[in-house]
Amino acid sequence: MAKNGLVFLVLTLIAAALLPAGAALADEAGLTGFYVGGALGESTERFDSTLYRLRADTVGYQFAAGWRPLDVLAGEVNYVNFGRAQGGVNYADTDGVTVSALGFLPIPLVDIYGRLGVIDWRTDVTSPFFPYRRTGSDLVYGVGAGMHWGSFGARVEYQRYDLSDTSVMSLASLGVTWTFL
Repeated sequence: MAKNGLVFLVLTLIAAALLPAGAALADEAGLTGFYVGGALGESTERFDSTLYRLRADTVGYQFAAGWRPLDVLAGEVNYVNFGRAQGGVNYADTDGVTVSALGFLPIPLVDIYGRLGVIDWRTDVTSPFFPYRRTGSDLVYGVGAGMHWGSFGARVEYQRYDLSDTSVMSLASLGVTWTFL
């Protein structure tokens, strides 16, 4: 968890370094409309199953499509891949689709937001002894900050996922968006 916190801090500092450029280029009225995006970052997985103990700090990614009808509210659909968690000869691949609402603070130049939604996930565990697939729908929540320059935007975000049989499932990421004005 400390390593994930460090990654989030570094990504936040990078976003803060972009603030002066954003102040010069940002749209005063905010940015609304349909958008697409992608993000890459560090995924942390800790499975607490009685059958397997799998863990990972690896590369995760997500693709997003959203609609921001108001400066303070957006809806977003994401595909997220957490990478591979391992434990001895066993490993697990987890991915999912999220549907979330994003609430933005009404602050000029910077988008600071919270996320709350649901993830429909799938974990495939590969083992020479007992492979299995597990699926479910669980809570996703997070915080982020972003900026935009015309249609192009950048964001830093930390998300947690309350998946069954896990103690930690998270993604700290740096991403880009493109809004169709």
